[in-house]
Amino acid sequence: MVTVSDQQSRLDGPCRVVLESHLLSKSSTPADDVSFICAGKNFSRHDYADQNAIKMAFEAINLGFSAAVIPHTIINPQALFFDMDATVIAEESLVEIANAAGKKREVEEITAAAMAGGLDFKESLRARLVILRGTDRSQILNIKPSISKGMTELSTWCHQQRIPMFLISGGFVDLAGPIAMQLGFKDFRANRFAWDGDRLAGHVEGPIIDAEGKRAAVSQWCQVHNLDPKRCIAVGDGANDKLMMDFCGVAVGFSPKKVLWPFLHLANHTGDHRLILEVLAPLRAAHI
Repeated sequence: MVTVSDQQSRLDGPCRVVLESHLLSKSSTPADDVSFICAGKNFSRHDYADQNAIKMAFEAINLGFSAAVIPHTIINPQALFFDMDATVIAEESLVEIANAAGKKREVEEITAAAMAGGLDFKESLRARLVILRGTDRSQILNIKPSISKGMTELSTWCHQQRIPMFLISGGFVDLAGPIAMQLGFKDFRANRFAWDGDRLAGHVEGPIIDAEGKRAAVSQWCQVHNLDPKRCIAVGDGANDKLMMDFCGVAVGFSPKKVLWPFLHLANHTGDHRLILEVLAPLRAAHI
């Protein structure tokens, strides 16, 4: 079991804390806090957090509130690595494919169990692809996922700051490719469907990208682009994102499943990626 003390021990150096304002009493509100609103929620940001504020933020994360503890070294990140389904896009892509094929319920149940950590990802993916066998290619290519709220603004900010974004998905190239191009990801990886003519063959072509595959991809990108993983941010929502989150300096959960809460530095339950922009705002000078 991960404790708040364990979470605090992972930190090195000064940190910024962000909390939902209603969690702070007047007596505990830092003198140098900054208030902001995201998705209709009021937040308080404290740039030079003491151990009490850090403890309060981790406790909030573990209770399912939106909160953050961000080391100063990562307020200017070298790169951001994103999961796709239910993170960059609002949907689970296989569920959308299943809906087009008239098999949504069966696939949705397996997907939910896998993302919550109740099923092995590879086994769950194989089971879902068997259900989807025979789906026509045109049904898949006609699916247009919706970009999650605030993701366009976040990608614009990353481009302005020259911070590369990478997309690593347990979904499939057919949907991940257009999304990566639309938002300007530097690179992306995803699984590949095996085809029988123009119909799904019911299995994956090549190795499956699971939690280990995501971590391996992030590690390779860091090597190729000379990135320090501890100066990078990983953003995801489910159990198969944990390993890449552990590999990076900051783990961001976007509407995260409960299985991830003890491992997060930023829990974003607002449904709006613009919370990251507020969390990564430039530091103000310390009070002397």
